Amino acid sequence: MTTSRSFLFQLRLSLALAIGSCLCKPLGNSIPGDAPRDATLQDVLDEEDTESRMENLLETLKEGFLRQLNLSEVPQENFKVSPPQFMVELYNKYASDRLAAPQSDVIRSFTVQEIPVSEANSSRSKHRLQFSVSIPGHEKITTAELQLLFLPDGRSKVASQSSKATVKVYQAAAAATDSSSSRAQLLLGKETVDRRSTWVTFDVTTAVQRWVRSGRGATFFDVVVERRGCGALPSAASCLNMSLSVGDNTSAALIVFTDDLGNRRRKKSEELREMILHEEETLLHSGATWYRGSQVPNAQAPRRLKRKAERQYCSRSSLKVNFKDIGWDSWIVAPPEYDAFECRGLCYYPLTDESTPSKHALIQTLMNIRDPRRASMACCVPIKLDPITVMYQENGRLTIRYLYEEMKVAECGCR
Repeated sequence: MTTSRSFLFQLRLSLALAIGSCLCKPLGNSIPGDAPRDATLQDVLDEEDTESRMENLLETLKEGFLRQLNLSEVPQENFKVSPPQFMVELYNKYASDRLAAPQSDVIRSFTVQEIPVSEANSSRSKHRLQFSVSIPGHEKITTAELQLLFLPDGRSKVASQSSKATVKVYQAAAAATDSSSSRAQLLLGKETVDRRSTWVTFDVTTAVQRWVRSGRGATFFDVVVERRGCGALPSAASCLNMSLSVGDNTSAALIVFTDDLGNRRRKKSEELREMILHEEETLLHSGATWYRGSQVPNAQAPRRLKRKAERQYCSRSSLKVNFKDIGWDSWIVAPPEYDAFECRGLCYYPLTDESTPSKHALIQTLMNIRDPRRASMACCVPIKLDPITVMYQENGRLTIRYLYEEMKVAECGCR
């Protein structure tokens, strides 16, 4: 229990630092043990008050996290979705290589909900796929892809034979239960040749944009597969069949790429300002006492602090964050953990070039040397934050957010 509390305390405090909240106490107040015993110095709240403050801070962090993901609350998922291979590949591609940036901020996977029509004979099959597509109003669809998995039936005894098929995708007008294609519009056709299971991608951007604008909700596609040169003969190839599963990682899926226009217009400083105000208000109500007036810090404190600081100058250090430890592993699919980093150490004179001090930090440091009661030390804080790529699930739907901003420290400095 103690270890868990210690971890959560470190995690929450470090995340607060990672978004730029910094309130530094004067130099002389940094080592309470050096102050006279009869002085009333409450630099640290008791355990219960500290836990309460950290819980409030965690809730604020959660709200910011969910707001950027456009979620009103933490998704309550009954089971964890197993992502299909193409979603795993997309996530790994964008998470590991920043040069491979997608053209869109958000990638959603909508698996087929129902197949109301399914007909097949030895050379031809037709399937009507129903999807329920929901996109927030402040997002703009840039690309939509229909992903279909084709599998050879394995009847061929000739290993070198490739299965061949022509696949045509139509936009169906409604959820009719008959096989008529009279009202269906041909979107595109594609030749498929393979001897193994393979995912085939179809660009259906225009159709999905039209359906979403119309507000009709469900989207229907007719998929017609015309097989050639396959059958039961020993010399024939296996027949390519489309996967008709529903609700697993082999199901047909609609991948929709969108730009989050609302998130781009939102000023990043607003969230930082909210967090800083929250921390300042918490500190003001905490009862912590600061040096003021004629209080003189112990003369030995600066010397001792300087010796300690020499061992921990302002720098970036590792901080592993595991989503399971904060109870979010039920809906965060990837990454299971990441290195958020944190800024640790002190900014003491002389400030080095590596700490990239601002002019204000230099002046503040000089003032602190002259009179620690008038000016505190400069703060070791993040000066550059980087995003991470997150894949999460909501109502059984997988979403990849390419740039979840300000999630890890890139550089530390004195400010």
